[in-house]
Amino acid sequence: MNDPNGPIFVDGRWHVFYQHDPVAPRWDRVHWGHAVTADMVEWLHLPIAISPDDDGPDALGCWSGCVVEEDGVATMFYTGVVQDGPVRRASILRATSVDGLVTWAKDRSGPAIAGAPAGIAADAFRDPFVIRDGTGWVMLVGGGTDAGLGAVLLYRSPDRMRWDFVGPFLSADDVPRAAGADGPCWECPQLLRFAGADVLIVSVVDRTPGVRPSHVMAFVGRMGGDRFVVDHADQLDMGPDFYAPAAVVAPDGRRLIIGWIPEDPPGEASARDWAGSMTYPRVISIETDGRLGMALADEILSLRGPRRSSGPHVLVESRGPWRRELTSQHVEVRLTIDPGDAMEVAIELLDSDPDSAEVRVAYQPAERVLSVARRGIVTVAGRGSLGATTLPTSAGHRLELRLLIDGSVLELEAAGHTMGTVRLSAMHGPRQALTVAAVGGGAVIESIDMWELTSGADRAAGAQADGTRAPDQWRMPSRTPSAKASGER
Repeated sequence: MNDPNGPIFVDGRWHVFYQHDPVAPRWDRVHWGHAVTADMVEWLHLPIAISPDDDGPDALGCWSGCVVEEDGVATMFYTGVVQDGPVRRASILRATSVDGLVTWAKDRSGPAIAGAPAGIAADAFRDPFVIRDGTGWVMLVGGGTDAGLGAVLLYRSPDRMRWDFVGPFLSADDVPRAAGADGPCWECPQLLRFAGADVLIVSVVDRTPGVRPSHVMAFVGRMGGDRFVVDHADQLDMGPDFYAPAAVVAPDGRRLIIGWIPEDPPGEASARDWAGSMTYPRVISIETDGRLGMALADEILSLRGPRRSSGPHVLVESRGPWRRELTSQHVEVRLTIDPGDAMEVAIELLDSDPDSAEVRVAYQPAERVLSVARRGIVTVAGRGSLGATTLPTSAGHRLELRLLIDGSVLELEAAGHTMGTVRLSAMHGPRQALTVAAVGGGAVIESIDMWELTSGADRAAGAQADGTRAPDQWRMPSRTPSAKASGER
């Protein structure tokens, strides 16, 4: 699996679709997979939503897009790709559902948008995102210009049927190159609207030959008519393993995103029978200083087992790090650290064989810089293994960290403000450990809380033991012993 597509809340259930190759753990002729949940924690896989037609406008795959729903009719907009001589050409296609998003009928009357407009490369036109705007509809489409610059294109429609090209919504020409958005194509555009500000999210394709994904940018600004005006730009996730997030507004008004965690090594080089994972849902916010904030959604608190707490622990460089063995591959850790006079505080997640750092999180309090690095290079994304961010002054003097270690994935949340995603390719053994050390001075772990994350099977067993039972339609199949042993998420 790769990109999440079209997250939507309908009739009390969350639906998430995703790019999926049902034949093998690789990226090839993609379909749309489909999963549903009542609580964003326990997911049920439904039948594949749409598949390519051998002689259709999606013969080479049903690529990314979105889903909107109104008056009981759900409409899917997705990217269809065909081979036209030496060029792959994309169009925007439609499908509809009237039975709760379970079965879909493709629109056989022709594409919603037949192809890229003038100036946009035929094979760099993809990933429609549709929202209502006043009495009509807006569609954003990712693209790349003939000059090799990423862009988001704007279309408008009164009825979701007839679409008119308006022009570029935002392009790399509008953003300083130093912002980090330079790339030949911007994929998966997502627009989240807040009171007083808007956030445009794009996934930036790397310029390295043969490499597609790179990183995700968030432009904070405002939608002014038919253009987006940028106030400032930030990389959305500081980790090396995060791409192609999809956004949705929850019924309670929260703006949520779910991202894709790529493989390293890629699926076709893996002996496993699965490849790719999704992040847990995250809440996007605009903070009082205008900066973008991102934190894990509260729904995942239901994964926690009993809490184990300790602290304070005094860190002195000459005494070595504080260390805690981890008895589970699925655990949440919360740390509150007073950096004292240390030049750096380092948190390391150790692999089992050898006993060396798989992930290193470092904080330099003088500069308020937080960085995360993991061993190895991210093969899929073609990026280095180090990411960094500067925490806002509003985060305070203490360092608040939350580590969600779930099989082969680490999701890091700092100060309830910023996040980093890391794929733990080597974390598979029983002797994992967490260490915290002070460098160049002393620091204090004021508190550390740990929860083992409980699986759906564990909760179902507990419910049966006390005489209750979760509805069968929400229960995911339990993990097999082999899946647990491999660290499968």
